[in-house]
Amino acid sequence: MSRFDFLRSALSLSLGLAAACVSLPVLADAPVNVTFAANSVWAQEVGNLDRSSDSLNYTVAIAAGKTLQLNLLSRNPNVQFKVTDQSQGKVMLDSRKTGETTWSTTNVADTTYAIQVYIDPAAIASGETAKYALQVGQYGAADLQAPTTAVTFEANQPWAVQNWTLASNAASHNFSVAIAAGMAVTVNLVSSNPQVQFKVDDQTHAKKLVDTATTGAKTWSESVADTTTYLIQVYVDPAALPSGQKAQFALQVGQYASGATQPAAAASAATAESPAR
Repeated sequence: MSRFDFLRSALSLSLGLAAACVSLPVLADAPVNVTFAANSVWAQEVGNLDRSSDSLNYTVAIAAGKTLQLNLLSRNPNVQFKVTDQSQGKVMLDSRKTGETTWSTTNVADTTYAIQVYIDPAAIASGETAKYALQVGQYGAADLQAPTTAVTFEANQPWAVQNWTLASNAASHNFSVAIAAGMAVTVNLVSSNPQVQFKVDDQTHAKKLVDTATTGAKTWSESVADTTTYLIQVYVDPAALPSGQKAQFALQVGQYASGATQPAAAASAATAESPAR
């Protein structure tokens, strides 16, 4: 082979390789599969966006009957998220259009969702980074079933106090208390977290009596005509306690003679520093 033919062959090979390199597709980063730790209904993904990496993708499988809850936290108001139901090929939400930073939906069937967290490159300066945390929750009625603790009174003590802690994977706790006929019952809830609420049901007469999420008051009283067992549920929306956060409370339950002056409430330890139970 002449030198000219060799150079022509080498040139053709180089051009062919260059063309092949140019035509290779650029592979996008594979989406992150969101999973949940044992006995937890929340997971959190943390990421950074900039001009060259302006989006990150996630997928999460949610079972039938479960609620998907998403919270997007960022100091940069230009960070947005989009949710697509992959089972139906349907965009469920684009926060750039709605302005939402939290969103939830309940699933009738098993569904996998694609979640894209993104920012408009024009909305971020060169060299700037936008940090965010994506909180993903999945829970159903079975996950929110609460254990029940019986409330009893010591001799000559009109008040009983229960100190407990709620978390995203244990967002409610039930208390049962029997009150004799001719007595009055008072329930007080003390917590540094304003999202903690309580509701009371008369189990003896199958009657719902109060829900402080509706009344706004964290206290309730009633005179008891017949011996009655009350179920008191202290609860918080799991979405208000993501990523391992906890809410401590003290439940004060009083019983005293109907028509008598209500005795002073017992002291409680429901502060941010209270020991967890």
